[in-house]
Amino acid sequence: MKIRTIILLWLYFPGFGEEPPSAERATVVLYRRKDYFGSDFTVKINSQVVTQRFSNNEFFRLEVPAGKIRVETEGDFITEKKSMTFTVNANETLFLKGIVDYDYLSNALYFKRTDGDQAAKEMVKLKPDETALKKIE
Repeated sequence: MKIRTIILLWLYFPGFGEEPPSAERATVVLYRRKDYFGSDFTVKINSQVVTQRFSNNEFFRLEVPAGKIRVETEGDFITEKKSMTFTVNANETLFLKGIVDYDYLSNALYFKRTDGDQAAKEMVKLKPDETALKKIE
């Protein structure tokens, strides 16, 4: 009887038993330095398009909910889609460096967690991506 009641509650209240979304926020900075591959990439965070034109020598700063975030990248027809997961704590600033991986017939953009001091040195001459979102819900 208890199991039947739990199942009925779960079906009636789809969010029953799930943790509520975190109200705590964090900041993610994604950047990409000069590279031989000059094509733009689309970047999604938690399935939401953040920018469709992430180019060389650009960066953007984004406010996200604290916890796990999924970063996805894709490009033209010769570009592989990549999906990465990172954990960011409340009130933390996470720096992610974009790296293009080349193959004979394709390429892909992936991100690597970078120390804040190293990121500050590498971002000196980069310009902001003005088309990028500023906040993810």
